[in-house]
Amino acid sequence: MTGTHEHTNPQLQPTPTGRADRHPPWCDRSRCTADPAREANGYRPDLGGEHRSAPVPLNLATGQWLPVRDGTAWLTEACAPWPGEPYLRVQVGDMHLSMPADNARRVLDALSTLLASATTASEVTP
Repeated sequence: MTGTHEHTNPQLQPTPTGRADRHPPWCDRSRCTADPAREANGYRPDLGGEHRSAPVPLNLATGQWLPVRDGTAWLTEACAPWPGEPYLRVQVGDMHLSMPADNARRVLDALSTLLASATTASEVTP
């Protein structure tokens, strides 16, 4: 999904910051719990909900010592009247990982570079 979605409900008009009911392009409306209308009387972190992406299944069948072999990753961002920061959430069994998406991108870039070297490196013999 691309672009933003503007509700026609007059109670959900943009705040002065312009973030009232906009959803990030990656937000899956069936999983989204963001409700900017609850912030009409001031921001309260326990009421605003969050934008959530569709889950990405992770098959970790070749991983060793994991409690389970299947996991899930998704993006999330708290609903607030100011610009937020998306987070990558990963769950494998009872294990949870949460980190800012920008940090996760740098980690994945470094891992991609490392893995690329494994597939392109020629064998070196002494």
